Amino acid sequence: MQFRKRSPEEPEINLIPMIDVLLMTLIFLVLTTSFTHESALKVQLPQAHVKPPLKTQGIHVAIDAAGTFAVDGVVVADNERSLMRSLAAHARGAQTPIILYADRKAPYRAVVHALDAARRLGLGRIVFATKVRGKS
Repeated sequence: MQFRKRSPEEPEINLIPMIDVLLMTLIFLVLTTSFTHESALKVQLPQAHVKPPLKTQGIHVAIDAAGTFAVDGVVVADNERSLMRSLAAHARGAQTPIILYADRKAPYRAVVHALDAARRLGLGRIVFATKVRGKS
C-alpha cells in the first residue's frame, strides 16, 4: 500500500463571520446612541414651601435677570473679583451667612460666580431666598 503524503494545510481565518458581528455591533451602537439627547431634557425645578420668613442678619446678595450683582443694596461690577472684594468688605467672620436672592431668569453663570466667590472667601453658610407662593 502506498500512502500519499498530504500537503500540510495552511490554517485560515474566516473573516466573514467576524465582519458580520462587527457590523451588527456598529449598527447597535449607532441606533442606541441616537436616542440620547441631553440638551432636550426638560427640567422642572422644585418649588419651595416656605414658613414665615426669618429675619436673618448677613450679607444680602441679589442677582437680577441680566446677571448683575448687588451686595447689600450696592451694585457691584459684573466680575468675580469685584464681587469677592465686596463680600470680603461686608463679612464679619467665616460664619457670616450669605442670603442669595437670584431672579428665576438669572443666568446660571452668575449664581455659580456668587457661590464660588463665597467659597473662596471661606463663607460656607449660604441661604437661597424664595418667595411665598401667590405673593409677588
